[in-house]
Amino acid sequence: MKRFVIGIGIGAVAGIINILPMLFAKNIGFTIYLSTFITWLIIGFFIVSSSLRLNGTLKGILISVLISLPSLIFTFASTLYGAIWNIAWVLILGAVTGSVLDKLAVRK
Repeated sequence: MKRFVIGIGIGAVAGIINILPMLFAKNIGFTIYLSTFITWLIIGFFIVSSSLRLNGTLKGILISVLISLPSLIFTFASTLYGAIWNIAWVLILGAVTGSVLDKLAVRK
């Protein structure tokens, strides 16, 4: 149970970091902030739940990209700039989240 709480906690931190630059963008509604935050909670949960035999950084990138893919496609349909920004954050925060959770040795 402790590893799930840690995973969700690190996901919450990643979600907050992802939302901070979005606060300066125009025309972003509360539902997008909420969706982004919840997505990172889920990513943190799945990183600690995964039994993939990858190092933490690669596991974080893989899981964050797979979970974020639907929203990336939606964002790409709306704006290319937003999609590039979103992809960058998913890769960076996914790598950092996976690495931190791996360093904390949050294992089954």
